Amino acid sequence: MRAGLLSDPEVISRLNKDFVCTSVIIDDAQKQAESGDALAKQLADQWEYPVEMMFLSPSASSNACTLVSKLNSYKDFPGVHRDVVAPPKKQHVDREDGSSHRDIFLKHLARHFGT
Repeated sequence: MRAGLLSDPEVISRLNKDFVCTSVIIDDAQKQAESGDALAKQLADQWEYPVEMMFLSPSASSNACTLVSKLNSYKDFPGVHRDVVAPPKKQHVDREDGSSHRDIFLKHLARHFGT
């Protein structure tokens, strides 16, 4: 994903303009969740194999965040290269409509956050 979608200039521009981007390894999030970290628990609870992009918004009523939307590298980006690992007991799905991962990603952002 880093070499493709997250290297696209329009994707980079949109992310830099409207979001605070960070990453966490799921094992680390799970360890933090076990230690009582509410945000880490929320992330760990919502995570699905193999890679998730979660879009969160601060919650006005607490220290927690609200999950606005998420994208999964397997479910939402069909037609990934065969060398990319599929979830256990699953097979890759080919893209049917010809949409690029860039288009899928930018349409998702527009649908949930506007342009």
